[in-house]
Amino acid sequence: MRLRSLVQTTYENALLAIPGVAQVTIYGGDLPQTQVQLNLAALQQRDLALADVVQAIRDSLFNGRGGVQVAGGQERLILPPTFSTSSADLERAPVRSATGEISSLGDVAEIRSGSAMRRGEATFNAKPAVVLMINKQPDVDTPRLTRAVEQRVEQLNASLPEGVQVHQTFRQAQFIDIAIRNVSESLLLGVVIVAAVLVLFLMNWRTALITLSAIPLSLLVGLLLMRWLGLQLNTMTLGGLVVAIGSVVDDAIVDMENCYRGLRRNRQLPSPQDSLEVVFRTSVEVRQPVLFSTLIIVVVFAPIFTLTGVEGRIFMPMGIAYVLSIVASTLVALTLSPALCALLLSRAPLPAESSWIEHTAARLYTPILNLALATPRRVLALALATVVAAVLILPGLGRVFLPEFREQSLVNSMVLYPGVSLEMTSRAGTVLSERLQSSDDVDWIQVRSGRAPGDADGAGVNIAHVDLELSDQAMADRPAAITRIREAFLALPGVAPNIGGFISHRMDEVLSGVRSAIAIKISGPDLNELRRLGEQVRDVVADVPGVVDLQLEPLLPVPQIQLTLDRERALQDGVSLASLAEAIDVALHGAGISPAEPASGRDPLVVTLPPEQRSDLDALRSLPIRTASGVLKPLGDFVLVASTRGPNEINREDVARRIVVSANVSGRPLGPVVNDIRSQVAKDIRLPVGYSIRYGGQFESEQRATRALVLYSLVAAVVIAGLMLVAVRSWPATVAILINLPLALVGGLVAVLISGGVLSVASLIGFITLFGVAVRNGLLLVDNFNRRHQNGEPPMELIRNGSLERLNAILMTALTSSLGMVPLALAFGAGNEILQPLAIVVLGGLITSTLLTLVVIPALYASYGRWLLPSEAR
Repeated sequence: MRLRSLVQTTYENALLAIPGVAQVTIYGGDLPQTQVQLNLAALQQRDLALADVVQAIRDSLFNGRGGVQVAGGQERLILPPTFSTSSADLERAPVRSATGEISSLGDVAEIRSGSAMRRGEATFNAKPAVVLMINKQPDVDTPRLTRAVEQRVEQLNASLPEGVQVHQTFRQAQFIDIAIRNVSESLLLGVVIVAAVLVLFLMNWRTALITLSAIPLSLLVGLLLMRWLGLQLNTMTLGGLVVAIGSVVDDAIVDMENCYRGLRRNRQLPSPQDSLEVVFRTSVEVRQPVLFSTLIIVVVFAPIFTLTGVEGRIFMPMGIAYVLSIVASTLVALTLSPALCALLLSRAPLPAESSWIEHTAARLYTPILNLALATPRRVLALALATVVAAVLILPGLGRVFLPEFREQSLVNSMVLYPGVSLEMTSRAGTVLSERLQSSDDVDWIQVRSGRAPGDADGAGVNIAHVDLELSDQAMADRPAAITRIREAFLALPGVAPNIGGFISHRMDEVLSGVRSAIAIKISGPDLNELRRLGEQVRDVVADVPGVVDLQLEPLLPVPQIQLTLDRERALQDGVSLASLAEAIDVALHGAGISPAEPASGRDPLVVTLPPEQRSDLDALRSLPIRTASGVLKPLGDFVLVASTRGPNEINREDVARRIVVSANVSGRPLGPVVNDIRSQVAKDIRLPVGYSIRYGGQFESEQRATRALVLYSLVAAVVIAGLMLVAVRSWPATVAILINLPLALVGGLVAVLISGGVLSVASLIGFITLFGVAVRNGLLLVDNFNRRHQNGEPPMELIRNGSLERLNAILMTALTSSLGMVPLALAFGAGNEILQPLAIVVLGGLITSTLLTLVVIPALYASYGRWLLPSEAR
């Protein structure tokens, strides 16, 4: 009791005073009370009713208002006497019987310090403890608030007496800090890789400087725009910048490469043009494809902004950061890049020959291109077969909402049979703590059994929350460690566990109201029938491979004591229902007279029975109640006390009673597990009329997000087709560019298959990103074909020369966009869980898209060029 009081007086108000703190909840220890424990025999002897005692205590605690004395031009405050809750003062409080006889409160009650009935307990590493939990207000910066709280706690710790130890356990900011650090490292490494690719390709410090300048300027402008829009730097906005790293230089590469090649050719002419005119002309040549490419990427990303719910909150900031960076890079390419070309290249000595990388790439590509142009239909058939083979992979891929977060802190729960006491729940938690504490998998473990005053969760005393920190050794093989921890939970008889991280549990709770990945909700009017159906569904789901942490919501008949008021008898004797209700309160848990005042050290004052009588039904029946005639009668004359059985809880959703079967998934993707559950339940369960089954959880959000992305991506495809038609002025040519999309799909699906064979919403976002870059490369190639065709170049020559001319730019843009993703694709730390699948899709898709684009589009033009090239220039 002393430890809890110490924690409450030392920390509670001091932490609540920190801006951003919403709630401070204290688990464990006893709540101190000043208790007036009634002597029922003394009450009967002195003809006193319970209401007489309660009213006498309230009268003794009356506070006057005081006043003001005005005299001699001065005012003085008149302070009224204040009440006291000390035992000596309360014992002298007068209690008047109906006959006018006066007794003191000490004659009929014992005033002593006690504690409220425990509804929660806490342990740390299997030892009794007091656990302090701090919740923040919405939209408050978690790491910043955490540092403020830690600084204040460190100051408060200095005032603690010797022997009191303080341990920091769960720290949400730890995951956030690690995640931001990991994503930031991926960002810096991506910049280094992109810079290395450009330097190797260009082999010229001037051209490298022109293209590399786009990275800091584009990111800086993007960050300024994000700040203007009110976006904060977090793992997803940083992730958007990482995804954009390779793409922000694309426009600058196209502009610089065209200017560089034009200036080199101009120097070789007998009568060279003015260098500034060449820079202007070559920049204007690529301006249209650059602008249209940016518009296409913005349109491609539009479906991301239609996402709602959790998936929208996660991916929308990333999409905004990416689009803003790409738009900023286009502004840089249209303004700064031509200016730098004019400044650094117009008068500088330029080599007549290409760099060795350009030369090697052209030498390797030329025979492949010649073969494609010689046998175009075979190339197209092979490409079609490749796409079909890739599409056949799709049905075999698993489906999940989001990848699992690699949280080191686990927030677990265990549910015991309803009706189990707090003592039994706490004992089970202690046994579990002792087992896990001796394991190499756990650094520390704390158990919060039941609930704390003011706790938003409101758990029953048969539920315990088990928080633990995985050791670094366990994090090396996290799934295996979690399996061992789950086995430790299951070794306890009658315990239903739910294992997971803080973020995963909270996300599940937001999605379905249940802290599990799968929630099967059965609705209907009758509780017994719901229980029967729930047991059938549970038994069916238990046989599905991959299901773990299977729980049936404990909707059970438990022993209860039913108190029924005899309203007719109360009416006859003139007894108010309020007095009867107050008497019941006194008997069961005490009636509050005055609240606690922590600032003055005053405990709450409660009228109650001695501890040994609080569960005694005979004592409850014998409480004295005064009738209207002044006669004392026992409470049992007005209240029928009977033992019965009834439901431990009744839950409703959508105005209907419901029971939930919940489960998590391990060892298999979520999608196939849910499909198996659906099919088995549909086959084995027959629902009576008026009953229904609804599935909820992560898979429901995955399906909703997939439908939204596919639907709005089709709309975006129509808009993109219109933009490309304006750019290339030919429907067939537009279709030729769109061929890049299935070609990109090939590599993306293969990459997903190699990396585990699981599709998530993050993977779908990766395909959206990939399609934007792929369409850009196709547009650059087709636009070059059209420009050469307008200049009267023969079809086969324009295809060959146009492909070789754009080879360098396409390779550089593809390599920077793909290799910039390598740090994310290979990152396995916290914070990269969502971005890694996205990066893997983009990396794999760009490899096949670039290689196939450089072969398939020339082959397509070689076979159908007369229809693909603009009609006005044929």
